[in-house]
Amino acid sequence: MRKTFCRPSICAALLFLFSSVITSTTLAQTVSIPSGLKDARPGTYDLTVRYSGYDQAPGAVKAMVYVPEGVVGEDRPVIVFFHGNTRDRKYYRDSVAYMTARADKYKFTLISVQNWWSLGNGDVRGANDSRRAVNLILNQLKDEDLFDPEKAYPIGFSAGGYVAVLAFLNSLNQFEDQSISLYSYEFEIDEDDVVAHYYSQVGGLEMNLYDYAGFASFKGNYYEGYVDMNPFVEEYQERWNMLVREKTLFFAVGENDVPRVKQQAPQAADFFRMYAKVEPVYKVYPGEGHNLSEANWNDFWKLVEAD
Repeated sequence: MRKTFCRPSICAALLFLFSSVITSTTLAQTVSIPSGLKDARPGTYDLTVRYSGYDQAPGAVKAMVYVPEGVVGEDRPVIVFFHGNTRDRKYYRDSVAYMTARADKYKFTLISVQNWWSLGNGDVRGANDSRRAVNLILNQLKDEDLFDPEKAYPIGFSAGGYVAVLAFLNSLNQFEDQSISLYSYEFEIDEDDVVAHYYSQVGGLEMNLYDYAGFASFKGNYYEGYVDMNPFVEEYQERWNMLVREKTLFFAVGENDVPRVKQQAPQAADFFRMYAKVEPVYKVYPGEGHNLSEANWNDFWKLVEAD
């Protein structure tokens, strides 16, 4: 089942689609958590999330978890970082010293993930591969006392900024009572099983759902049409407002940024205004170009510390 942007008016067509694919075998996903990470020991850990249902990643998405000295604890945030446009599959690990240095300074656990939008063939659905992989990692680690599971933030620069937005939005549990009842009726299953049934063909609950505290898009792209809108939710503005109004929604744009970002970043902010009726934090930085500056980071971090 591959979901795209939709309106409730086409629910009937989607119900037919869902009923035609829901009987296929659920695809297995695995990630092995190193013992040192389970024991909450500081260090750098390499993780591989395997899943045969990825769109762009060749059966695996890789991530690095960096735990600085003196950071482990239930009250500290975890930052999920998506890199920008590159063809280097090792960038997430070998070229993110600027993020590990911030983890040391600001005392957070860092998860740096391959961005399969840029590493694949350019299909934006590769972003969903990265999202599902890191969701599984977070759900596996959230009970290990490494970080506060309610203070997880996907962030990204450039192409990674858009992946961060999608990771945040597409991991929301959009179901509410009315949509659960509708789904339950259409598929003749118990209401308690609705959400698990809905995600069973795309990796299951742990790959698809995580309640992030917010996101940051630093000089990020935006493209209409890749946000998953649950077709069973009829009052989606009300539901989305409830889901995101207390979250940290941060956009940073440079005054002298590249033309594409200067055009697309306002469109991304407008998405939240239109579909969730919320006002994100949208900051334009005078004199800045296309880079993740310390000023960008500091403004975002103030919001994290205030949560």
